[in-house]
Amino acid sequence: MVNSMATPRKVYIFLAVGLLCLSQSANIIRIGDASPVAISFWRLLIATLLFVPLAGKGLGALARLTRLDLAILVLGGFALTAHFFSWIWAVQTTTVANATLFLCINPVITATAAYLLFGERAGRRLILAIALGMVGVAILGFSDLEFSPDHLLGDGLALLSSLLFTVYFMAAKRLRKILDAQVYVTAVYGVAAVFSFVALLALDLPLVDYSFRTWVCFGLMALVPTMIGHTSLNTALRYMTAGRISALILVEPLLAGLVASVAWGEAITSATLAGYVLICGSVLMVAMERGKRAGR
Repeated sequence: MVNSMATPRKVYIFLAVGLLCLSQSANIIRIGDASPVAISFWRLLIATLLFVPLAGKGLGALARLTRLDLAILVLGGFALTAHFFSWIWAVQTTTVANATLFLCINPVITATAAYLLFGERAGRRLILAIALGMVGVAILGFSDLEFSPDHLLGDGLALLSSLLFTVYFMAAKRLRKILDAQVYVTAVYGVAAVFSFVALLALDLPLVDYSFRTWVCFGLMALVPTMIGHTSLNTALRYMTAGRISALILVEPLLAGLVASVAWGEAITSATLAGYVLICGSVLMVAMERGKRAGR
């Protein structure tokens, strides 16, 4: 089990900032005009290139990985790539409400996988927090839910995206025990970038022929939700259970919605506000669980 008392305060601060950055992915995507594959490739490549000098000589640890750990690293990179593809494609082929609803079951999947693979037990407070957050997310999109045959593909992609995120998260949980955070993210982002590049070539998509706004989108996607957002999750995995982190990720719709209301003029309705309150309650319960454990 992960010991909350051993978690440095800076990890919690980094995670809080990371969740805010991760939540802005959809808002940043609106800036550019490119395929999910192109967005995934450039965000991953730029992030990898920027992390290489930060990881420095620590990258030598990769040469000491066993074949099994190397296979897990490749699996994690593939899962991350496929998660990006399926999520962006899901948003493009179904309603945002449907996609969000299917994705928000991820904490349940992740907590279950973490228990089966690593013996991480979810306490009653965490289970209630996950349930409360899921209800909050469901309320946010309830009025826009549309279950129809036309959306089956997008709904399935959103569910697949949730499963793939869990695979990526479980690979990170294993490898973060033996690799420094900067070394691990450099490696997994690099592997994912290779998979994205192969997909880009296979689909005969443009490599560099994009507008200035789209290049701004690529850069921001690399810096904000990837280098800060995803890296904060991978950093916290060494100190916190996967279930707790996945529960905190439910705060994304709230943070994304607040920024969208300012940047794009999207209205906040009474139902939206109710969903936000429940999500805040969910996050508060996770924080209270941390305080209770630290007190012990």
